[in-house]
Amino acid sequence: MKYLILGLGFVATHVAEYLSSYGEVVVTYRHLNPVKEVYANALKEKGVKLVKVDPLEENISGLVKDADAVINLVGEISGDEETLRRANVEVPTKVAKTVAKENPRAVMVHLSGMLGMTGNVRPEEKHCEGVAPTTTFERTKCEGEKAIREAGVNAAILRPGLIYGKYGAHVQFVTMYKFAKRGFVPAIGFLFSSISANSVARIIRAVVEERPKFTYFYATECEPVKVDKFFEAMARALRKRYVKIPIPKSLAKAYLPADIRNLLKYDGSRFDCS
Repeated sequence: MKYLILGLGFVATHVAEYLSSYGEVVVTYRHLNPVKEVYANALKEKGVKLVKVDPLEENISGLVKDADAVINLVGEISGDEETLRRANVEVPTKVAKTVAKENPRAVMVHLSGMLGMTGNVRPEEKHCEGVAPTTTFERTKCEGEKAIREAGVNAAILRPGLIYGKYGAHVQFVTMYKFAKRGFVPAIGFLFSSISANSVARIIRAVVEERPKFTYFYATECEPVKVDKFFEAMARALRKRYVKIPIPKSLAKAYLPADIRNLLKYDGSRFDCS
C-alpha cells in the first residue's frame, strides 16, 4: 500500500509513523520550523519519505498518481479568514480535483472538524445539511467537505474532537504545558470529546482498506473527558507536584486564549459512537 500524506503537523506525524509499518509513506510539507524539524527527523527514522511542495502553488499530480491512498491532513484551526480558507477549503478542493482527474481509483481521506452542532450529536443524514457552523473555522471546514463530495472521489471524511498525542504542539497543549510546568492545574470542569492521534491513525488505515464511495463521521472517544485530566497528565510527566485550583467557568471563558474559547461551545457535547 502506498500512502500519500499532505501536511506535516502533529497528527500527520502520528499517522505517518503508524502507517509506515503497513506500506510506503510519503509526507509533503511547505516549510520546516523547529517543531516540524523534530517531526521530520522522527519520520525519517521510520523510513518515511518527505517531499517539499506547496499543494496549491505546485503540481501534485505525480505524487497523487503514485498513491493508493491520498490523506489530506492540511488544516488550520486559527488565523485570519484568508489563512483558514486557504488551508481548509482551497487545499482539499485542489487535492480532490487532482485525485478525480489523475487517480480516481485512489481513496481520499480528509481530516475535517466539528461543524457547530452541540449536545448529543449524530452525523446529519444529508451531508452538511442542518449543521450549524458559526466560526470561520467551522464554516471553512464545511466548505472543504462539500468540495470533496462534489469532486466525486472515493472519500472518507473524519470529524475529530480534541486530538491529543505525544507530538502535540498546538496552542491548546502549549497553554496546558505552561500551567503544568508551574505546578498549577486549573480545575475548570469543562468536558470535551477527544481522541488520540494514534486512534486517528488506526481509523485512517481501516477506512482506506474499506474503500468507501463517500462517508463522513465524527471520530471521538465515546465519553467526553474533563480537560483537567490533560493538565494533570502533563504535570505527572514533568514530575511536578501540582495544586488543583477551582476556577469558575465564567472566569475561564473570559481569560482563556481565543482559540481555546471557541471550543467551549462543545463543553459536555457527546458525539455518535455507534
